[in-house]
Amino acid sequence: MMGPEVAARLAVVLLLAAAAAGHGGVQPLSRIAIHRARVALDASAAVRASPALLGTKGEDTAWVSVDFVAPHPSGDDWIGIFSPSNFNSSTCPGSHGSGPGPVICSAPIKYQFANYSSDYGKSGKGTLKFQLINQRQDFSFALFTGGLSNPKLIAVSIAIAFANSKAPVYPRLAQGKSWNEMTVTWTSGYDITEAYPFVEWGMKWRPGVRTAAGTVTFDRESICGEPARSLGWRDPGFIHTAFLTDLWPNKEYYYKIGHMLPDGNVTWGKVSSFRAPPYPGQKSLQRVVIFGDMGKAERDGSNEYSNYQPGSLNTTDTLIKDLDNIDSVSH
Repeated sequence: MMGPEVAARLAVVLLLAAAAAGHGGVQPLSRIAIHRARVALDASAAVRASPALLGTKGEDTAWVSVDFVAPHPSGDDWIGIFSPSNFNSSTCPGSHGSGPGPVICSAPIKYQFANYSSDYGKSGKGTLKFQLINQRQDFSFALFTGGLSNPKLIAVSIAIAFANSKAPVYPRLAQGKSWNEMTVTWTSGYDITEAYPFVEWGMKWRPGVRTAAGTVTFDRESICGEPARSLGWRDPGFIHTAFLTDLWPNKEYYYKIGHMLPDGNVTWGKVSSFRAPPYPGQKSLQRVVIFGDMGKAERDGSNEYSNYQPGSLNTTDTLIKDLDNIDSVSH
């Protein structure tokens, strides 16, 4: 059970997170006028990202080191991360009338100013570190001059990717329609025609069972309009949901998500666990954390959300530290 100090600290963090999430201002990525971008590749400029292959041990997050060189460095230069890695005009959807149309039709997923690397302004050389998550596509890193309002592309890295970009990742639990039902939802790059999704689950120390999952997705045309349909569009992959039923009250269960390929092999996610709810009316102590939208910030300090909603990291860290004393979360 949470002590008074922990409870008070958590309350303060939640209040700070709420204040940060409600903070006015412009979303950082919206400052990038990518529709005005020009391409002027410079042989004297270069961007290199390493390692080239991520998640070789099944990880769904990875740190990437990006080295770059510019012949005429300035304080407005920035590094953008694009995913998919190909972001030239060939990816532009639809017609642009009689005009030539934009040369870049995909917004970066995050960015950082080049001068965050010390001595970049003097030497024209720098190194930045970014944290990436497996998002079902490869990545490339681009060096721009001209600031955010008139970006000019001068160098692009070769593509890097996760070892299995389609891997099942990020399982989310939710209470089902009845007290003894748990819903498991996750994301992958596998359509139902490529691999069959399921959850293997059961009580600890007992044989597990497999429950099939449904698969849904949405496409660009499902979005209401621009920029979500154009510059901001990113393929969501496939969303899978399975229902674990007839749970025993208070019992701890393990589960892992998986996809069975046509050859019978299975691509697995990580093993996780949860404790089933008590029987309705049963005498029990339930420690519940409740919070609203807490915003979003980046661990790597990139300007996707840097200093925009920093309270979200504080909230997350505090919840993780006290996880053993929390029975359920309402969000």
